[in-house]
Amino acid sequence: MRLLSVTQCRPGDVVADTIRQADGRVVLRRGVALTQEILELLTRWHIGVVPIEWPGFETIDTDTWFPANLIAPMTNWVGQGLKVLEGDGLVTARRLVKELVDYEPRPRHRALEFLSVYHGGNPGVVAWLNTVALVMKLGQETAWKWAENYTLAAVLLGLTLPVNAGSVVEPAPAHAQEVVQRLHSHSAVPSTTIASLAQHHARWDGSGVPSLSGDEIYHGALILGLAEQLTLLTFRTDEPALPVHEALEWIIGGADIEFPLPLIQSLRRVFAPYPRGSVVTLGGGEVAVVLDNVTDWPTRPDIRLLNGSEAGRDLELKSPDQQTRVITGFYEKRDWPA
Repeated sequence: MRLLSVTQCRPGDVVADTIRQADGRVVLRRGVALTQEILELLTRWHIGVVPIEWPGFETIDTDTWFPANLIAPMTNWVGQGLKVLEGDGLVTARRLVKELVDYEPRPRHRALEFLSVYHGGNPGVVAWLNTVALVMKLGQETAWKWAENYTLAAVLLGLTLPVNAGSVVEPAPAHAQEVVQRLHSHSAVPSTTIASLAQHHARWDGSGVPSLSGDEIYHGALILGLAEQLTLLTFRTDEPALPVHEALEWIIGGADIEFPLPLIQSLRRVFAPYPRGSVVTLGGGEVAVVLDNVTDWPTRPDIRLLNGSEAGRDLELKSPDQQTRVITGFYEKRDWPA
């Protein structure tokens, strides 16, 4: 499978994975050939990247890091809005969190890759799901004991965002505080979850809301704030979004300003900016496809060279003998030179 920009797709290209519309309905199944009409619909639905069958890419693992069977129930849960805080909505949220944390088929060695919009159709929902997954991954990396409580905070964060409208905009701290106030009446919600939500707009240098700084900020709040910021930069619709690798660099550039350096270092160990199936450029005019992203150095993935004298060779960029090869970004054309 190759992840290809919808602007680079052509009629006749064959879809390599399920594509969903904004309401979650399946609109294209694996094996369907694209037509000009379908391409226009995908553009109208704001689906910018499409999974396409591509010669030579058949063995690239296309399974998502996020469990596909949880996308629909989580989407349905957050779609109910604040009324899920009534009745058994919180029980459902905690069950979904446990299922996510306990999901076994997910490769433990694999770094987290963001879901693309085509997985959920709705940019707002997909951004939120990615926030939840990243909080869980960072929580497991830095504070395993509290990972489920931090992940629950990320799930509840969805109630503060306009995901039903399909938009991803700068979050308002007041919305999160409204949810926090309502959670105080629920004794079953862990205090670590409430603290994470209440303080996640605080920043390391004291510039956020509330006006806490440094170690005054709860660790779970820093994780939640970082995850929300990265997904906002990548999926936002009120301003031009950044390519995921540029969003990661933006976050890294704020080390010890917005977020502490150790947390940024954890992010770099567990988050992959170049998803499997992406075609990327390297220095010297080389083009390659990403085969796998392994935890500990996901910015140096396993690749297969696609052009030049070594075309067809598989490499691990983290190997000492490959340090001179550096990914410079996504390849922006459909075809590459020989």
